[in-house]
Amino acid sequence: MTTQEDGLAEITAFLERQDVPYMVIGGIANLIWGEPRATLDVDVTVLVSSDAIDSFIASIGRELTILVKDPSRFVRDTRVLPASSRSGVRIDLVFGLLPFEEEAVRRAVSVVAAGRSIRVCTAEDLILMKIISDRPRDLEDAKAIVRRRLPLLDLGYLEPRVLEMASMMERDEITSRWRDWKAEASKP
Repeated sequence: MTTQEDGLAEITAFLERQDVPYMVIGGIANLIWGEPRATLDVDVTVLVSSDAIDSFIASIGRELTILVKDPSRFVRDTRVLPASSRSGVRIDLVFGLLPFEEEAVRRAVSVVAAGRSIRVCTAEDLILMKIISDRPRDLEDAKAIVRRRLPLLDLGYLEPRVLEMASMMERDEITSRWRDWKAEASKP
């Protein structure tokens, strides 16, 4: 196993022992659904109620090295807890608070990675996370997933959510982006 796989196995095993709902996102999810690219960290969305965050931080601090001085405040301010595995892999725990994130965690699928079954966000939910980004890398990742998987995507789930996010965020370019990607992926 690579060091990154060790870190992935370590954090997912911990979350499962603690019965914390989670989904792997970021570069590892992109590796599964899109085009491979170098990624050295592990990004995981977790569902932890607001009143349980401090006890969760305490328990994870016994398993991982927390990389910020005041983790409770940092999580309140950013919804992210940066940590490091025993093998030195950077792990970013993203605290899912939005209904979209809760639904995405419920929809996550099991795949085998790092020698074990782990929960990974669906291709559709990864597209939704990335299509609203302004980062070129995220947009390229999402476009590659559409190009690679269009016939397999659940468009009945995905399209209304793309339109809803664009409307809620008042960003018409999200809708245009989606239509362009879909048209491009449909070409022979």
